[in-house]
Amino acid sequence: MNYLAHMVVGKWAGLDERGVLGNFIGDAVKGRNVESKWGMDVGYGIRLHRSIDEFSDRHTSSKEARRLLRGTCGKWSGVVWDVLVDHVLATDFENLAKGCGSLESFAAEQEATLAAQRKIMPERSMRFFDAMVSHGWLVGYREPDTVEIVLVAMSRRRETSGPVALGWEAFLKNEQTLRQLGCDLVRAMEQWGKKMNLVSLTQPHP
Repeated sequence: MNYLAHMVVGKWAGLDERGVLGNFIGDAVKGRNVESKWGMDVGYGIRLHRSIDEFSDRHTSSKEARRLLRGTCGKWSGVVWDVLVDHVLATDFENLAKGCGSLESFAAEQEATLAAQRKIMPERSMRFFDAMVSHGWLVGYREPDTVEIVLVAMSRRRETSGPVALGWEAFLKNEQTLRQLGCDLVRAMEQWGKKMNLVSLTQPHP
């Protein structure tokens, strides 16, 4: 799942401000004992981020979506699917993101929480945060043009990921099915996220 979906699941899981930071920087933090550097609250968010990825990757909706995308996007189908889930979520936000309010208000809330902690982000996360706010990606994910721009930009950042740029084209080939798979995944993540608790995520994690 991509950034918007991670934030929504974090909201369902009851993350505090430090947990929101951990959830946001999860991709940029390596290692098992994250609490030793980041403390318990940020560490919880990091572990939640990793667990979200694991649950999402294993879910049958994601497996089917990657299968449909693979013909166009090859081994990068999972990367493309993460972005497309954010698009599906953003286009029907108030229905899918129960309890999160409007997309605009939720995005503003998340950005403000992260902005207050920007200085302690890893450099990679800081760069993405600045670009995310500058380009309005969280709200922009509901617009096809923004999704396509993001996918093309992602492709340019990877020497061998040209097929990522074709992600929107791949989406349009099976749009109705992929939208439904995205909705099914988000609804499953809602049930899962609301059951998360600190104890379940504080065990050592690879």
